[in-house]
Amino acid sequence: MMPPSDQIDPERYLALLQALAKEGNAKAQHNLGAMHLKGLGVPRDPARALIWFRKAAEQGETLSQHNLATLYLRGIGVAKDPEQAFYWFRRAALAGDAKSAHCLGALYFEGLGTARDPVRAMIWLSRAESGVPEAYREELQQALELARQELDAASMAYVEERVPHPGEDD
Repeated sequence: MMPPSDQIDPERYLALLQALAKEGNAKAQHNLGAMHLKGLGVPRDPARALIWFRKAAEQGETLSQHNLATLYLRGIGVAKDPEQAFYWFRRAALAGDAKSAHCLGALYFEGLGTARDPVRAMIWLSRAESGVPEAYREELQQALELARQELDAASMAYVEERVPHPGEDD
């Protein structure tokens, strides 16, 4: 159990986190990336955040994969790169991250970083539906409705057949 935040020595915590991150601890790498992204205890440095998120993402840390994808999509600390955003959102979505599945569905729907594909958009948006945080629900429902409007009955039947298989490659 962690002590209350007012009992933690920030310099000691940062030194420990850096040591663990350099040893390859993915959680420490993720936390260090988040600190650099937000400027918590260190100067705000999105490029350095990107480096730490990548190290953790390459080890399968899904929140780092999602954050890395977001940085690439928005061009924070790096040039905008929708293909890299697609790649990292897809890795996190395949690992079961609902927010990443939501984002992946949106990328398929818009054709950002990949070919536009309303069927795959609908599949990923549907997979995200049960696990996405409440703050994203309205946006997700709107995206699902737009995707439904574009699909014919045969495409919807295909989507419904595919949705119950999360974790399966698309």
